[in-house]
Amino acid sequence: MSAIFEVRNLKRSFGGLAVTNDVSLAMAPGDRVALIGPNGAGKTTFVNLVTGNLTPDSGDVLIGGENVTRIDAIGRVRRGLVRSFQVTRLFQEMTPAEHVALAVLQRDGRAGRMFGHFLAMPEVMAEVVELLGKLGLSELMHRRVSEIAYGQQRLLEIAVALALKPKVLLLDEPAAGVPQSDTGRIEQALADLPADLAVLMIEHDMDLVFRFARRVIVLAAGTIIFDGSLPRMRACARPISGAMPMPATLLEVENLSAGYGPTRVLEGISFSVPAGARLAVLGRNGMGKTTLLATLAGQTRRYGGRIRIGETDVTALPSASRALRGLGFVPQARCVFPTLTVEENLFVGLKGRPKSALEEAYEMFPRLYERRKNLGSQLSGGEQQMLSTARSILGRPSVLLLDEPLEGLAPVICEELMKAFAELAKTGDMTILLVEQRIQSALDFADQVIVLERGRIAWSGTPADLTKDHRAVERLLGVGGLH
Repeated sequence: MSAIFEVRNLKRSFGGLAVTNDVSLAMAPGDRVALIGPNGAGKTTFVNLVTGNLTPDSGDVLIGGENVTRIDAIGRVRRGLVRSFQVTRLFQEMTPAEHVALAVLQRDGRAGRMFGHFLAMPEVMAEVVELLGKLGLSELMHRRVSEIAYGQQRLLEIAVALALKPKVLLLDEPAAGVPQSDTGRIEQALADLPADLAVLMIEHDMDLVFRFARRVIVLAAGTIIFDGSLPRMRACARPISGAMPMPATLLEVENLSAGYGPTRVLEGISFSVPAGARLAVLGRNGMGKTTLLATLAGQTRRYGGRIRIGETDVTALPSASRALRGLGFVPQARCVFPTLTVEENLFVGLKGRPKSALEEAYEMFPRLYERRKNLGSQLSGGEQQMLSTARSILGRPSVLLLDEPLEGLAPVICEELMKAFAELAKTGDMTILLVEQRIQSALDFADQVIVLERGRIAWSGTPADLTKDHRAVERLLGVGGLH
């Protein structure tokens, strides 16, 4: 069978770093292929290259035999190459029916003139009803996206993609952020995709990969190191050459004392956090939580103790040097530049990375893409928090400090932010310290907890242990109980 999708000798470098190195592959109609690899292997860059969001240094992309390498992203969609994103890009105030109808009208070249009248167009509504019905969204078709569960939003993204009638569908972690209870619905949707549709899925969940794919491509350092069937992959499994293990302890704090001027706020703080862990720092107001994060970031007066990030002692380093060594800090004040646009604010966080890296911020927070030309002063509190977080993430920190990111925000924005934090933690290569007054949200997120009282660690353990320790909860947090 002839190929519907081909990539030939694709190359892309940023400066002297080759991120896509002579990548070639071909897919036939009906193929089910998983693209896997460690973080930083070049998977997202590859997808951005083949979908037209980045331009390759050399190589070709073909759809149905037509060379589309110099055709823009919209032109590739019209030729049948459609993608989804790791973080949903839906309009929160629109309904599922409106999303699918807009995709149908866009596909037919009449979206600009006729979208407002689609309810009166039986042929459009018939397609909308059919697609949403297949994905189990019929009862939700006229509700706002902001009112439906995240797993259902992921299903809606698949419906929108299918409405464009693709020949090739690229799925970027379709189950990312979906609760375990809803992943079965995502898997069923993938199993029910049209038999003649070529599907390339990026995924970290190997159980999902094994159930979905008939062929696996492994990418490492921008190079394909394996392309074959699942049984063959299992038979030749081997460690990736050059892979470096993360240190067992990524952040270590030893006997730390700090404060402001002559006032000591922290006394004798010691703890360690493994790579990829999520630590919640809890305590009543005034107990030293914000001071702890500020001290880790190098913004207070230290009286004693040591701080290490990986193998590096950063105790005596200023804030800027700690940032260069992998520490990111999102302060409570957010610190958005009010006279710069969203995009200009994000440029500050690039730290020499190419402009194309902004895509990471927009995938995490689609709302920032919609507001990218707005000034920082024109953003809501929730949007400013998204911007501050995204700017820090663009620096690719190994340790991220979040100081009360949910303060003063609406519940729907809090949920969106916590989903984003969970996705960051899911990669396993970033350690996150979260200070938060919304105790239950912090416990749902964390796998470790410390509770501060008067500048000292008064309790440490797991969220489950704290939930059971009713006396500690009442004494240290001032609440009657947790669930």
